[in-house]
Amino acid sequence: MQNKNIIITGATDGIGLQAAKVIAKKGFRVGLVGRNPKKGEKAKEAIIKETSNDNIDFFECDLSLIANVKKLSRQIKNKYDKLDVLLNNAGGANKAKHITSEGLEKTFATNQMNYFVLTNELLDMLSNSDDGRVVNVASNAHIGAKIDYENINSEKKFSPWTSYSVSKLMNIMFTYQLNKMQDKVSVNVLHPGFVDTNIAGNEGNIIKYFVKFGSKLFARSVENGADSSIYLSTSDEVKGISGRYFFKCKEIKSSKNSYIQEDWKKVWEVCDNFMRNIYE
Repeated sequence: MQNKNIIITGATDGIGLQAAKVIAKKGFRVGLVGRNPKKGEKAKEAIIKETSNDNIDFFECDLSLIANVKKLSRQIKNKYDKLDVLLNNAGGANKAKHITSEGLEKTFATNQMNYFVLTNELLDMLSNSDDGRVVNVASNAHIGAKIDYENINSEKKFSPWTSYSVSKLMNIMFTYQLNKMQDKVSVNVLHPGFVDTNIAGNEGNIIKYFVKFGSKLFARSVENGADSSIYLSTSDEVKGISGRYFFKCKEIKSSKNSYIQEDWKKVWEVCDNFMRNIYE
């Protein structure tokens, strides 16, 4: 896959930045998305220096706000005449309940609504590619999670771990439902393994505190953590493969709850309603 355009969210550090470096080295034009313009320009310069690929762009965006995601999609459409891959990598977690200016709990807004809105906004562009792909970064943190549809937005109560794990379950269900609804774009989801990145920002790595899946998960480097993101975005081996869950570049099963198809539709409808209520 050469002469392809890819958008990578959360691309200024961690596995997003690592994926961007490797994918740029493969000859892709890479659009980096991040909140901090200084980090964005630094990442852009580092990628160009390391890969000798100067087709690197940076888009500043706080993805916790739907209005910003909509604006980002317009910028991408204005910048590129085609889009081949969308790598939804950006995510976060919060120790305390934080409601955005649009009325959404921030973990839910950043981790799920961001994926939902940006993907839907760019789906037409991706559909015009001869090998359009959506790659969603989720987590095995979803195992054991169950969606309380009366507490999607932490209306009744807030738990940092529950909010995060449910958002990752929703990432997977969203992937499966999108695959069911269309066949022009392949859409897959992955577990990167536990990688000690700055997912919780200045609040400290809350996910490191909560993750209890065993010591092996704590051993993955950033380089290894980006493996499935790079593979699903670029490899010809997965061309045409869609609606699957991957770890270490191999298909695995997600949790039992994630295969309840009635919930796929509910997740989609919930996200669509939030988007319409806020933006329209």
